[in-house]
Amino acid sequence: MDLWPYIVPLRKWWFLIVVATLLAAVSSFLAIRNQPPVYNARTTLLIGRTIFDPNPSSNEIYLNQQLGNLYSDIANREPVRDATMKALGLTWLPQYVVRPMANSQFIEIIVTDSDPQRAFRVADELARQLVNLSPGSSQSEGQARREFVQAQLDEFQKNIVDTENQIAQKQASLGSLTSAHDIAQAQDQIQTLQTKLNLLQTNYTTLLASSQGGATNILQVIEPASVPTKPVGPSKLLIVLIAAAIGLVTSSGTAYLLEMLDDTIKTPEDVTRLLGLPVVGYFAEAGKKFEESPYVALHPRSVLAEAYRSLRASLEADKGSQPMKVLLVTSPDAADGKTSVAVNLAVSIMHSGKKVLLVDADIRKPNIHKYLNVENNKGFGEVLNGELDVRAVMQRWDKGDLYVVTAGRRLDVLDELLLPEKIERALNDLRYLADVVILDSSPFIVSDAMTMAPFVDGVLVVIRPGHTHRKMVKLMAERINRMGGNILGVALNRIPLSQIGFYGEYRHYSPYYFSKYYGENGNGVDNNHHKEEAAKIRIASEGSSGRRRRNNIRQKSDQELSEKEGE
Repeated sequence: MDLWPYIVPLRKWWFLIVVATLLAAVSSFLAIRNQPPVYNARTTLLIGRTIFDPNPSSNEIYLNQQLGNLYSDIANREPVRDATMKALGLTWLPQYVVRPMANSQFIEIIVTDSDPQRAFRVADELARQLVNLSPGSSQSEGQARREFVQAQLDEFQKNIVDTENQIAQKQASLGSLTSAHDIAQAQDQIQTLQTKLNLLQTNYTTLLASSQGGATNILQVIEPASVPTKPVGPSKLLIVLIAAAIGLVTSSGTAYLLEMLDDTIKTPEDVTRLLGLPVVGYFAEAGKKFEESPYVALHPRSVLAEAYRSLRASLEADKGSQPMKVLLVTSPDAADGKTSVAVNLAVSIMHSGKKVLLVDADIRKPNIHKYLNVENNKGFGEVLNGELDVRAVMQRWDKGDLYVVTAGRRLDVLDELLLPEKIERALNDLRYLADVVILDSSPFIVSDAMTMAPFVDGVLVVIRPGHTHRKMVKLMAERINRMGGNILGVALNRIPLSQIGFYGEYRHYSPYYFSKYYGENGNGVDNNHHKEEAAKIRIASEGSSGRRRRNNIRQKSDQELSEKEGE
């Protein structure tokens, strides 16, 4: 699985991701830096007395659990809140939570406050108010009634003890009796005392059940509140890290969303999927200093020159049985760098020992004369207009076996100039003047390139990743095919240096050549040492036979050109 397509958006929008992450972290820190620490005070209450009963019933346990939910709800009601504030002399209460503990008979009260003393007092008072609301509390019964019930319980308890003692004495005296009448009389007395004891115990139990001591619905504090000593928050570091993580995830998602909404061509896979055409060339940015220069001639052993040699080999391999004489270089949109590709490809083919004719067919906006530093007084426009012959406007470049036909002076009537019959006649004349003819046409947003496409042997489309839109590329391909043109392939040009490793052949080029001849920082650095060393390597690699071959070809071309001019 290739992960590069997933890394590209992150590297492209790294600044957005970094800024968003830092902004989220700094904002969260500024928001919480002055927040005071907070404390938790806790207290726990028990419902009922089943925990003290050696034989509790399941019904009692279930009932107490249900009561826990009711007491938790009551604790958040106004009566409890108002009573707590009144008892403490407060006008507001800090945040608190009253909740029953799962599957138990306990209620937990948690008070959160920045003042530990206040948290403790509120938790303690809330527990007291809940206890007072329970039916079994001492506050739910009147003082006189409680005293009367307690006196009755004490009296019953005393009578029960006395009766048990009397029964024990009577049972002890049975052993000393000999008369049957005395024994029967003593047993009757024991039976009478036993009946009295049972009645006393029943009355005692009934009275106890109706009092606080025997109540089931009763609350009591099991774990009283205490003053907290350690804060529970806020964890400033954790909050900042979470905010930074949210910013990172959000900005990364935004980067992928921007890439998804971007309808430009980005990868070779986009070209293959959209057009079904091969990508035959990958060219990096040459830097601002070399935007309008024959870079391949200046750095013949650079990575960029190697990329143009690879393009040259691909075009020669795809020519089939028919030799490729005339090549049209165009692009879907302006600023894709088609002129740079045309000029450097022409220089690369020239280095292979062929005679090359480079024609500036972009009459609307000519640029080749700027790249090669030649005159532009007359050129292709005059040829199309019938004013001059092609041979009369050809110029030889002073750095090799490369001939140039510039665009010529700007003409106003382009509709009459760019007619199919005029273009066909001019291209037929150009075809026999060199081994390879390269036409640098206008972008496909104008009709010039579409008019020329049927009369050339092949069309090379230049696309700038991240700049050329898919709709324009598709429309251009459809028009070329409709006009009968032959698209040989696509060249990806002006690839950002930060992303060059994501594209095709550049992954496999040696870092040594990249740093030595393309610049240590990848910006097309040029100096005398690099020029001299590049020239030495080029001469040594070609040898004396290569130099003789080029001289012979150049002399032959000059002779042919002189003969044609004489005719």
